[in-house]
Amino acid sequence: MEEAMSGEIREEQRGRDGAAMMHVPEGPFLMGSDIGNQDEHPQREVALPGFWIDKYCVTNAQYRRFLEETEGAFKAPPSFARDDFVGPRQPVVSVSWEEASAYARWAGKRLPTEAEWEKAARGLDGRTYPWGNALPTYEVAHYAGAETQCPLDVDAHAGAASPSGCVQMAGNVFEWVGDWFDAFYYRYAPAENPRGPEFPSFEVAVPSIAVFAVPGGGNLALGEAKKGERFEILGREKNTFKIRFGGAEGWLPRKAGYAWTARAVRGCGWDYIEDNLRCTAREGFEPWYKNFNLGFRCAMVA
Repeated sequence: MEEAMSGEIREEQRGRDGAAMMHVPEGPFLMGSDIGNQDEHPQREVALPGFWIDKYCVTNAQYRRFLEETEGAFKAPPSFARDDFVGPRQPVVSVSWEEASAYARWAGKRLPTEAEWEKAARGLDGRTYPWGNALPTYEVAHYAGAETQCPLDVDAHAGAASPSGCVQMAGNVFEWVGDWFDAFYYRYAPAENPRGPEFPSFEVAVPSIAVFAVPGGGNLALGEAKKGERFEILGREKNTFKIRFGGAEGWLPRKAGYAWTARAVRGCGWDYIEDNLRCTAREGFEPWYKNFNLGFRCAMVA
């Protein structure tokens, strides 16, 4: 493989928000890691069509325009109540996956897939970090232990941009991507344009949960889902998930601590440890989750 993105780096202002976007050409790259966490295994070659991705994370100024033009359809994020988080060039944070996805649609874009995000961050040479293989320092990334305890402006550390020209793909904020998160996805994902699991998975987080034949439960139990087991979600009714359970369909209660379904996030927040700075590091949060370390950038088809 070549050591960097082939061809000249292309930057254009695209979409309703007028954001600078970087072109990532079609072709293969190395995705995942054989030495990272288990959810990064195995490293393999993945081919993608060409796409555009935001050079920077979506800023507070851009998100305020979205809120104004959607006329109250969405609430201001909790971070807007904090003086140290509302700079116009700081990345917007504390938005849910649903809100990030809505912004992307408003802008005529979408959230990137995990594969697109990693190719834009890593390039073609299998590097560990966007800037190369040198260990991180506060000169190239913003992560736990830094003097400033809030997100930096989106163009900070521009000298440590990725091979595609994207800034801060390691540090400052985690970034929502479009895929459902599955820790085992890389073991069966296609080698051509993987887009994440078709359905979210439900992972049991307590010793066991009764599985019911109907949403209301009662005495119509089909059996028990055990800790660590994962199930395909077929639907949801209020606080109950419909799952495929053995050869039948059953219902599980959705209560705190019982189980979780997650959308994937990539990158690393300003208050998280440096292990998350690796281009291959993966994390998942529930789609309604909000965090002062969590923002997003958009993508679109080339």
